[in-house]
Order: sequence, then structure tokens, then C-alpha cells
Amino acid sequence: MSSRIYFFAIVEFILALCLGFSLFSDLPTLIFLIVGAVALVIARGRQSGFWRTFLLVFGTVSVTVSVAVHGAFWWMLAFGGIMLLLSLRRRARNGKWTPWTHKQFVSVHGFGANAGRPRRQPWFGDTTIGSSVFEWEDTNITVLAGDTIVDLGNTILPQRDNVVVIRKGFGRTRVLVPLGVGIELNHSALAGKVSFAGEDFHLANETIHLATPGYDDAPRRLRIITSALIGDLEVVTV
Repeated sequence: MSSRIYFFAIVEFILALCLGFSLFSDLPTLIFLIVGAVALVIARGRQSGFWRTFLLVFGTVSVTVSVAVHGAFWWMLAFGGIMLLLSLRRRARNGKWTPWTHKQFVSVHGFGANAGRPRRQPWFGDTTIGSSVFEWEDTNITVLAGDTIVDLGNTILPQRDNVVVIRKGFGRTRVLVPLGVGIELNHSALAGKVSFAGEDFHLANETIHLATPGYDDAPRRLRIITSALIGDLEVVTV
């Protein structure tokens, strides 16, 4: 991790402590924050309907307003924006302006080619995994924003449990899986749609666990573990 990232993390941590101190020093705001958090928890346990929507909106507004009235929150945003602009300026000098508009193609390699070697991942941008024919390696992806495509159509899945882990802030995710592979999906999202086995599910701060019929008896199985703040997930057989 570079010194710039260390500096950013330390400053943001100090500002977060200041924000926490301000919240606990302001009793009305703290009560409003707790009420909003309780509303979100109650909404999560309810079925879809008017009260669920009302509690979600009320809880989100309460938490947002309770945090936004403190100056430390805006200092955190301002400092983060400054660091982001500096990073984009440096990329512009290197001919890498607006990184989220570039598509990155990452091939799936065999385990032996990458054993013990850390691989840097982009913070932003569209990412495609599986653009060439390679033996399968379990995949672990973390990205802040952008579209991600994991294409397993050109890969050779061994006869065992294969794993794809994707952690994302914002953006759409698509996983293309060959026919005949048993699929298990464990996905959580603050907001977004899940398309799996011909069905659509809409999540609001929820977790969903699904599997294709006959998953336990399939010779080749794929476990997909994903999480996102806001974004859609689509699992397609090809």
C-alpha cells in the first residue's frame, strides 16, 4: 500500500473519530440516529408493502440527516473528493483519464502461474474475467465501482467446488456459466436486482441464497459469493 493511501486512511479515520464524538455529544441527534437505525432493522424483517417502504425511507432519511448535520462528515467527503481528484490528475498525466470508462480484460490463469503472487485490482472500471481459454482458478474480485463480467464459457472447470467471490460498491455484475454446472449463489445488497435461473429478485438491504436444481449431485459445481452496495447481479447459463 502506497504512502498516499496510508495518509488518506489515517486522515479519514481521525475524521471518523471526530464524527463519532460529535454524534455522542449531541443527544437529540444521537436519538434521531438510533431511531432511524431501528426503523431500518424493523424494515428488513418485514415483507414488501407500505410499512416496509415507509420504514426504509424514514430510516434512511433519519440516519443521513443525523450524520450530515455534523461538520466532520462534510470534511470526510471533502477530503475524499480532493484525494480522488489528485488521483485522477495523476492518471491524466499518465494518459489514463477517467478510469471507469476503460474496459479491463483479465484472463483466468491456472493456479501455478500465480501462486504466491498478489495481483493489483482496479478501484474503478469495467472488468471482464475469462477472455481467453485457461484452466480455472478460484476468483476473488474487489472493485469500488464499474461493471464486472465473469465469463466462464472459455474456462475448464474442474470436478470440484469452484468459487467466485465479488465485493463491489456500485455497478452491474454478470456471471456467465456453462451449461451442466451446478450453481449456488449467496448474494447481499443494499439495493439491486438479482436474476437467477429465470427468476428476478429485488433486494433492499437483504441477503439471498439460491441454488440450481440438482446442485448437490452435479459433477462440476460453482459457488458464487457476491456483495454490493447498489447494483444488479445476473447469473446466466451459456
